[in-house]
Amino acid sequence: MFCRGMVAGAMMAGALLAPTCLYAQAFEGSITMRMVSRGPQGAVSQVVEYLVRGGRMRVNMGGPMGGAAMIVSPAEKKLYMLLAAQNSYVEMSLPDSVADQARTPAAAGADSVKVTRTGRREQVAGMTCEHVLVNSRGAATDLCLTRELGRFVSPMESLRAGTLAPWQRQLGAEFPLKVTMADGSVPLEVTKVERKRLSNDLFAVPSSYTKVTMPPRRPPG
Repeated sequence: MFCRGMVAGAMMAGALLAPTCLYAQAFEGSITMRMVSRGPQGAVSQVVEYLVRGGRMRVNMGGPMGGAAMIVSPAEKKLYMLLAAQNSYVEMSLPDSVADQARTPAAAGADSVKVTRTGRREQVAGMTCEHVLVNSRGAATDLCLTRELGRFVSPMESLRAGTLAPWQRQLGAEFPLKVTMADGSVPLEVTKVERKRLSNDLFAVPSSYTKVTMPPRRPPG
């Protein structure tokens, strides 16, 4: 029961941090970002470290479980959730459409959102990004995007939807350094980008970890 609780807790953390769980192919190094999520208890801020090498990514998260990490390998079509406090991990398969889109150009076609490039630029974490307005269901979100870090993909959202978000299919390999909602709140902002060589061990499940199985979801009541 305790182990299952830890896994469920880590998956909840992953859901909260879904926008930070990314693929990027044209960059090797670390990206540090501040995430703010809103819940019943109010706004919760968390610093997330995102590591990228050779098309693989790792997101390091803190939290009450003693820390967790998420590793995504498009080549293997696998996502691994590592639970440091339990020396255990959960393995999940990525839908073919998600793994393929992480390695190929964005698909063309009409989508249900309107994307407007403003031409306005800003420096965020030492990098230049362009403000792009994404209007969906009458609400506009401002994304300050760069092409230097590869494509932004949310593995947790992709596992549920099996596809890229509509704005990503239109814009392609661009990464948000800052996201501003219509109410002025900033749920995501990159604070540091560091290009450096990373060890392959960071993108592999430690041999000392034990594989655990997620408990099946109960059908809605």
